[in-house]
Amino acid sequence: APSGAFGVVTQVDRTNPLLQVNGGQWFDLLFPAEYAGDTRQVTFLRRNVEGGGRRDDLGLTSYRGVVGIRGSFLDDNWNYDVSGQYGTVLFSETYQNDFSITRVGRALDVIADNRAGSPTFGQPVCRSVVNGIDANCVPWNIWDPNGVSPDALGYVATPGFQRGDTTQTVVTASLSSDLGNYGLKLPTAKDGVGVPFGAEYRQEGLDFETDVAFTTGDLAGQGGPTLGVSGDYNVTDLFAEVRVPLLQDIFLAQDLRVTGSYRYSDYSTDVTSDTYGIGLDWQVIDDVRFRGSYQRAVRAPNVIELFSAAGLGLYDMSRDPCSTAPTATLEQCLRTGLPADLYGTDLDSPAGQYNALFGGNEALDPETADTWTVGLVLTPTFVDGLAMTIDYWNIEVDDTSSTVPPSTALNQSLLTGSAEDCNLITRDSQGTLWLLPEANIVATNVNIGTTKTSGWDVGVNYDLAIGDYGSLRFAFMGTFLDEFINTPLPGVSEYDCAGFY
Repeated sequence: APSGAFGVVTQVDRTNPLLQVNGGQWFDLLFPAEYAGDTRQVTFLRRNVEGGGRRDDLGLTSYRGVVGIRGSFLDDNWNYDVSGQYGTVLFSETYQNDFSITRVGRALDVIADNRAGSPTFGQPVCRSVVNGIDANCVPWNIWDPNGVSPDALGYVATPGFQRGDTTQTVVTASLSSDLGNYGLKLPTAKDGVGVPFGAEYRQEGLDFETDVAFTTGDLAGQGGPTLGVSGDYNVTDLFAEVRVPLLQDIFLAQDLRVTGSYRYSDYSTDVTSDTYGIGLDWQVIDDVRFRGSYQRAVRAPNVIELFSAAGLGLYDMSRDPCSTAPTATLEQCLRTGLPADLYGTDLDSPAGQYNALFGGNEALDPETADTWTVGLVLTPTFVDGLAMTIDYWNIEVDDTSSTVPPSTALNQSLLTGSAEDCNLITRDSQGTLWLLPEANIVATNVNIGTTKTSGWDVGVNYDLAIGDYGSLRFAFMGTFLDEFINTPLPGVSEYDCAGFY
């Protein structure tokens, strides 16, 4: 969509000749007889309908290399695997035909040229030309439906540039063995205990640079500044697994085995984590197999979640509850920093978008999850080529890296008046949550949410042989989602998405 003036507040001078178009209707509206001032403060909202849409040119180039060696030793009883990999993604962005908020403000602040001897004496010029702040300014004449000139568009439009790269380095080494070769196995099983163990080092980095237009938030169509970010972290892991056959080749237990795993992770961000799991696999007879597992999993915050600088962004909200025909009381609205005399005035954003302060948090902890599954595999020997599976799964994630939704923080401030929520809210001098840059609700990253989901997976595969012509394969895969509960703010907001998408 075209860029434009999305709530640019600037002064309009009484001497602005552009106000005299169409019989001076604009002049009469802004400067009626009873108004004695020389200027009026006006809020401008208008898209660049003459200049057309914005264009975003994005480039991503990825490089990745891997080298490794594997082999065996001690009479092939031990296997080793050592590898290293390096990857990088180069990013570039050129954002074109956006508007400069600063230039729009200057191009709207127009006066009659009062410089003696000037070739444009008496004609409309930017105030910034007369006072020497910006000699290149061209008036953006939006007062006349046909008044916007190509020169004006060339002045107020500006590009934005962003460049960056991400890097990842991973080095892994592991050893594995079937300890049955050393006699380590249960008397009820024919296969021995299997073990792999090893270590891994991983480094992840990000370097992201933005030009002045992005960094200062001067691009009107961005909803706020885009700030550069640079950071990296590394993690060292130690891991081990074990596979233990319990029963084999006996009645109702062709193969019963248990598996276990453990990983210790030490992050350079002064965080450590433990992940582990246990699984059971039971082949009852040729036709029937049961399986089940439990895992503790973690997800460490990435470099963007950790290191992004706080900056303004937009969130959607249908209306300000303190605006015209308010749905909140005066006492409640005062809690959000609204001056009493602005209660019930028009505070709504015409775009339904409001300011929030988004950014990273270096104190984030890893998310943790408890997951378990149980399932059945049927491969009936009396139907050649048929296999059926059904599995139940349950996942619960705690301490999710998220933000307090700005609208939720606003509602909680209205309802409870708690300092924890009210201190997140800053209204601008006009009382709004969107018009001026100082208006915002803080929504930086925190470990706060939970997610719980469960359901069933069903699969049916059938291979039908057709003689010398090969075979036909029929497959069905389906998931029944039982629940998908998100709790962005425990005790305050919770919703179940099952059945909605």
